[in-house]
Amino acid sequence: MFGFCFFVISNLLIILAMMWFCFIVARVLISNEYRKYPPFIPSFGKEKHVIVNEVSKFLKTSKKQLTILDPGCGTGTLLLKLAKKFPNHKFVGIEWSTFFGIVCKIRCYRFKNIEFLCDDMFRYDFGQADVVVCFLMEPLMKKFGEKILADNKKEQIIFSNTFEIPNLPLVKEIKTGKGILFKNIYIYKL
Repeated sequence: MFGFCFFVISNLLIILAMMWFCFIVARVLISNEYRKYPPFIPSFGKEKHVIVNEVSKFLKTSKKQLTILDPGCGTGTLLLKLAKKFPNHKFVGIEWSTFFGIVCKIRCYRFKNIEFLCDDMFRYDFGQADVVVCFLMEPLMKKFGEKILADNKKEQIIFSNTFEIPNLPLVKEIKTGKGILFKNIYIYKL
């Protein structure tokens, strides 16, 4: 009896999580208001794995401390993964959503190399970062690219999950599969 109840409840939770995910994706894709901000979708799957590997390759070659920026960091998934591997580098996460910002702050509080800001990412000076890792969305990419160029003060490398950044010099495109919504990693260098 216990096994059956556990099975039913766990399947119900999985169904509810999938419905929540679909609702969020639909809301982001349809609503003009939510198109002004990064999506409420964490990095996951092959794209997350590829970004972590590509950023790791770059960070391993650096002899000096670098600042890695994750605008629209959500709950800090990428920040945590990279900050654990590279405690000698500084990581900055920016999240506009208060709820996800609180979750990120709680998850990252133990790490001295992570700075978290709950703010609009466009108020931050992107020129402070050596590396930018982002998973934003199409309507933001033009404005994001303009902001990167306007703030640029030094050599930077930008890793973008799924969405291309117009007007930035593309160094490498990594094809990750045939996903419907999320695919490919774009790497830019200024």
